[in-house]
Amino acid sequence: MGQLSYRTLRENVEAALRMKILSRELAPGTRVVEQNLSKEFGVSRGPIREALRQLEHEGLVEYVRNAGCSVKKITAEDLYELYLMRSSYEILSVELCGGAFSQEEFDAIERVLEEMKTIQDGDVNHVVSCDYALHRIIMEKSHLPRVIKAWEELNFGSIVASISSDAYQAGLAKRQFKIHSVLVDVLRGGDTTAIRRAIYDHYMFPVKSIFQDSGVSLENYKFF
Repeated sequence: MGQLSYRTLRENVEAALRMKILSRELAPGTRVVEQNLSKEFGVSRGPIREALRQLEHEGLVEYVRNAGCSVKKITAEDLYELYLMRSSYEILSVELCGGAFSQEEFDAIERVLEEMKTIQDGDVNHVVSCDYALHRIIMEKSHLPRVIKAWEELNFGSIVASISSDAYQAGLAKRQFKIHSVLVDVLRGGDTTAIRRAIYDHYMFPVKSIFQDSGVSLENYKFF
């Protein structure tokens, strides 16, 4: 990889590292060495360190004493907690707006769905971007900046899910278009109870699938 084009230096480094993790060029458990990245990207170690701090906040890398920085090994249990929290915020938003979305909002949602339809399998970054855009429309209905900010901080849950297992990545783009289409159909119905259920299922059914792929028992985790 050559030197980075500039937005801000930190943002470019951050995006490049995130893509390496999404594509599994940096696999879970891989050590991340600042000096090596500095040489690869042609930048000083300062922006590398700042980008790694952001990725640590997102849950993609972790620092361990005497071992340094590495790509975090994501567990099914991590995903359960992230998605439980994220779905709860979106359900709250739907309750606050009474399940009512304007035509303008549905037009924006449909544009995201149309974009999802074009995503090639393996383009995880594009999948995550569209997922965020669609669910952000739901969250904005809360009109509560602190709640939206808290939800945004959980957005990396989509990245976590996308890199959790090879089995989950297979057919990800088509599967994401399908499950988001189902969710949008329920949103159009305007039934708050049905929407709450659909949001919960939208998040937690994939978690169950990942649990099963990982051989983790569902016995100690509450799904309702």
